[in-house]
Amino acid sequence: MNNREKYFRYALSSGALAYSSGMLSEAILGWKLDPRTTLLSELAARQHRDRRIFQATDILAGTLFIGASAVPQHRRATTLRVLLAFFGTATIADALSPLDYPISQNEQNPRAQKHRGAPSLRHRAHYLTTTLAGSAAAGICLHDWLLQRRQSNTVRKFAGPAVILGEIAGVVALASPRLLPGIVQRMQTLGFTAICLDLARRGLATSDSPRL
Repeated sequence: MNNREKYFRYALSSGALAYSSGMLSEAILGWKLDPRTTLLSELAARQHRDRRIFQATDILAGTLFIGASAVPQHRRATTLRVLLAFFGTATIADALSPLDYPISQNEQNPRAQKHRGAPSLRHRAHYLTTTLAGSAAAGICLHDWLLQRRQSNTVRKFAGPAVILGEIAGVVALASPRLLPGIVQRMQTLGFTAICLDLARRGLATSDSPRL
């Protein structure tokens, strides 16, 4: 295994683990926000006392994804490299445009909105950066499925579509706290992490890699 291969595997696997580490951090901190209804983005809201921890891990994750995308590979990996870079950039932008407050709490107590004032530009921008990061994550999962759809391993073949369906389910779950949007998003995040870890394990694309 050459240095490029080692760097790619380390950067992508570390980035994936950092991206999902917020779930471990919130558990260590004692789940100060209800994980059943709270989205991961809310952990970095400006009104959340421990937000710096979650912002830092997202910035680290985004940087590592960009680092993985920068490793030269065979031209068959061009699409994947673009998606990794896009996801990393959007994740950093997401961390740098935190919500003003945990929006799930606002949904449970609409009267609270009257005392918050108008949302800041960063609060509004967060919805855009989250959408971009989610789209890039879906693109990575779709790319993985296109590469793996002919494989005999059932789990690997359907992992990508399952995570994409998880993203769609997460959007639907936002309609009501009873649909447990926090749980749905955390499951989808773990699925995305697993796909990225598998991509890291497979290593750099070569001329023998599967075609799309």
